[in-house]
Formats: sequence, C-alpha cells, structure tokens
Amino acid sequence: MNKDTKAYLGIPILGQLLSLFPRSIFNDSVTESDSDSAHRTVSTWAQFVYISYGVLTGSSSLREIYKNLEMLGDRISHLGLSEIPARSSISDANRSRESAVFGLFYMKLYKHFKGYLSDSYLKGLINGEVSPSQVHIFDSTTISLFKDIFKNTGRTPKNGQAKGGIKAFTKIILGERVPNFICLKAAATNEKLFLKSMELAKGTIAVFDKGFQKFTQYAEWTQAGVFFVTLLNENGKFKILKINPLEEIREDGVIQDAQIELSFYSKEEKQRKTVEVRMIAYIDPITGERFAFITNLFTLKAMTISLLYKNRWVIEPLFRQIKQNFELTYFLSDSQEGIKTQIWIAMILNLIFTAVYKMIGEALDFSTMVKLPAKNLYSYVNYIRFLKKPEMLKRQNPQNHQKVQYNLFPKIDGG
Repeated sequence: MNKDTKAYLGIPILGQLLSLFPRSIFNDSVTESDSDSAHRTVSTWAQFVYISYGVLTGSSSLREIYKNLEMLGDRISHLGLSEIPARSSISDANRSRESAVFGLFYMKLYKHFKGYLSDSYLKGLINGEVSPSQVHIFDSTTISLFKDIFKNTGRTPKNGQAKGGIKAFTKIILGERVPNFICLKAAATNEKLFLKSMELAKGTIAVFDKGFQKFTQYAEWTQAGVFFVTLLNENGKFKILKINPLEEIREDGVIQDAQIELSFYSKEEKQRKTVEVRMIAYIDPITGERFAFITNLFTLKAMTISLLYKNRWVIEPLFRQIKQNFELTYFLSDSQEGIKTQIWIAMILNLIFTAVYKMIGEALDFSTMVKLPAKNLYSYVNYIRFLKKPEMLKRQNPQNHQKVQYNLFPKIDGG
C-alpha cells in the first residue's frame, strides 16, 4: 500500500499543540499586560511553554521539565524557543510575573475559538422556551495546596498543619463547554463576594446554587433586567403573596407555584427593603428529593424553571475534567502568582483541547485525546489527522529497524 505522506509532520506533537495557539493573540496579551518589559531573562512565551509542558505531562518539578525539554536538542525551535531557560529563571518568572497576562490570553482565546465550543446536544430550546445561549451557570471549586499560601477554609487540622487553598469562581454559558469568566481567590473567599466581580448582560438568566444567595443582588438584577434561578435556603424567610394555578400535572414534579416576598436590609439606604420573586416547589419524581426554586422569571412555565436549575449540574463535570486531565496536584511554584499562572495555563489547555475535541467530531473520549499527546510529545505523527483517522498508521509500509540492546554492565556475564 502507498505510504500516507500526511501521517507525519516535520514537527513533534508538542510543537503541533503549541502551533494551535495563535501567536498574534498571545503577543497582543503580552503587549497589553506589558509582561515582558520587566522580565528580560525569560519571555512570557518561554514561561508559557515551560509550564504548559509540566501541566500536560503531570511533571512534579521544574528540574523534571528542564531535563525533558533538553532531550529535544536543537528541535526546541519548533516550540518557538532559541534556548531552554534555566530553572532558576523560570522560578523567578513564576514568582514575579503577574498571572493576569495568562488570564487575558485565556479570554482572547475563548473569543477566538468560541465557534468550536458549543454542545451539539443543546440545539433546541429548553422546554420550548429558553435558548441555552441565554443561560449562564456559575459555581466555584477549591483547589487544595500543600502550603498555607492562600488562606484555607474550615478548621485547622489537629496536627496544626493547615493546607492552603485557592478557589476558582467560574461561569459558563449552557450551550458551551468552557468557562467564559474565571476569577481566582483565596479559598476562604465567600461566594457572595464573587457576584461583585461578575457582570451580566440584560436578558441573561443566571443559574447558581444557594451558596451565592444574596437578596440585595436579586433586587439589583431585577431592576437591571437580569434574570436568575436558584434555590431558597432551608432557613430562608419569606411571605407568600399569591398562589399561581399549576399548568403542569403533579407527576412532572411541580407541586406549587407561588409569588413570594423576600426581605433584606439595604446598607446603602440603611433600611429594610423587599423584593418580589417566584417560588417553584418541586419534588424529583425519581429520588423524591424536594426543592424550592426562586426566580424573577414570572412568565415561563414552572417546569422550565425546574429544568433550568437541573442544567446547573453541567458545570460539575467541567471541574472534574480540568482536575483529572491537567496537573493541579503538584504546583511548580510556591508563590501566589506562580500558582495562579499554573491554574490559568490548565484552563488554557482545557480550552484548546475542547476546541480540538469539537474539531474531530468527538471521535474519542476527552481524557484519551489529552493523554495521547501527553505520552507522545516527541512523536512526529500528525496529531489532528491521527485523531480523525487513527487507521492511517496501519497503512504504512513495514520498515526494517536494527534491534539495539545496551549492555549496562559489561563485566557481569549476561549483562
């Protein structure tokens, strides 16, 4: 059979992956952040390559990364590098370069690849009423650290050795697969403070759990034309204003639809105020679990409100996907900026692999697609083509290769 000339490229898979990142976008991020001017020894790109390698391969130290990159020899030019930075220089860059440049790069990449990020199973309207692109889901996940760099939540362990922790607040659009907003804070940060750093456009439907409950925010959103769906806390106090007739049958799970009044104290106006919302009482037909959803969407069907909250769980697999496939157990820096840099780069890699995942038509499971290059970074196989047509390598003509066996101990018989 004829040899498939497109099966191999003149650049290793590591270089192929890095070529997926538009350098013009990266350079714009560097220029806007002015991140190279104070770090002449190690460029932002060199740091990005170094840490990306570590995050993708699960490397536990800068020394390990350095020795592996050394094996490329003069082929580091494929990575956009003229030389491998010293470990001490990378360590300095992790400590002193602000991680914000990688956050800016992430957001620019998100906009660039946005067309590849939609979920194929969410083409229609939710319950025939709501577009998935209108629904913004947000939540937070805590990444544990083994040093008390960021103040952690909870009590100090009995041995007195409290681990540090960082909390990643993220927001995704229901019809997409990656966050369109990320905010990194110390693990002790209250979820409610996250709401202040996030802007929502008029007409957006915010869906979140009760940990973010803040009545003053509900009033502000209602006034601004922003909608929300969340749970009412078990101890939440309210006044029933009106019981609405049920359009859905009880078997659907909806058992009550009411308009209620929530009371809160306004620090700005120094007085108690109220906000009127809608409460949907729902019993899961399968588990029997009870829920009380609150929303300022008064015209949608009660079942639509229930389905909107049910879709909130799509953000949980995203957190697992990032933690399972990109190194966030061993941190390559013990500084705040270095840790945030590694988290940002994990998010960036998750974004680019998600775009690739959609590009190949979801032919493999996500983890396999990530682990293939992680274990074959120096291979010259055409990575994208292989994902689309894995059988291409089977068509290669067999070649005779000399078998070599090194004798490490020549003085020992049988070596």
